[in-house]
Amino acid sequence: MKKTKRYVSLTPRDRAEILFEDKHLIAVNKPAGILSVPVPGMKSANLQECLDRYLENQKRRALTVHRIDRFTSGAVLFAKSRQARTRLIRQFRNHEPARIYLALVRGIPDPPEGELIHYLKRISEGFRNVVVPETDPEGTKARMLYRVVERYSDTSLIEVALDTGLKNQIRVQLAEIGHPTVGDRHYVTDEEEEKLINRQALHASRLEFVHPVSDDIIGITAPMPKDLKRLVVYYKNKNRTN
Repeated sequence: MKKTKRYVSLTPRDRAEILFEDKHLIAVNKPAGILSVPVPGMKSANLQECLDRYLENQKRRALTVHRIDRFTSGAVLFAKSRQARTRLIRQFRNHEPARIYLALVRGIPDPPEGELIHYLKRISEGFRNVVVPETDPEGTKARMLYRVVERYSDTSLIEVALDTGLKNQIRVQLAEIGHPTVGDRHYVTDEEEEKLINRQALHASRLEFVHPVSDDIIGITAPMPKDLKRLVVYYKNKNRTN
């Protein structure tokens, strides 16, 4: 029997599919453009406050465990109790959960799979991270693994396994090796010419972690959104016609 999908209302036009929920946790598939958590001085809709409203009848609140960028879509996990949150945060700090992303990038990475390690520093200009030498005392180590899933004529769909979780890490590291995320205007000015998507083509597709109460292994998969599906289909068909 097919399971009925459930959603959380975010704005009059947006909603987020609930991917997992029990007494201790809730995970949803965040649409691009919605903040994960409130940002001081911004009145934009955010996932945490919308989940607080959804959980009012349960007399619970959504407690932040991790977050993803505003214009990145995909799986975001919240705890419903302080105990669950504390245990989950410990896992994330120890880089234990599997955090898998899909990204459409320019070009074809060579080799087709590998490890990327850089050192990133946050700068005030543009509120972004930049790559710095390992010797920079303000640099923080960033590590991820990547694998090419599909190759097209001038783009690739890749899977990223995120180890550390720095701000914009995937986008910065991919741009640094010459394979920026399609649509990422914040880090690559040439992407302003991309008209088929109005955000970076990056999706948090899967989370896997140890349940903070039962100790079961929980795997959560977030379906790819329509805008990213359309973009991938376009570049796949472009490959066939060229």
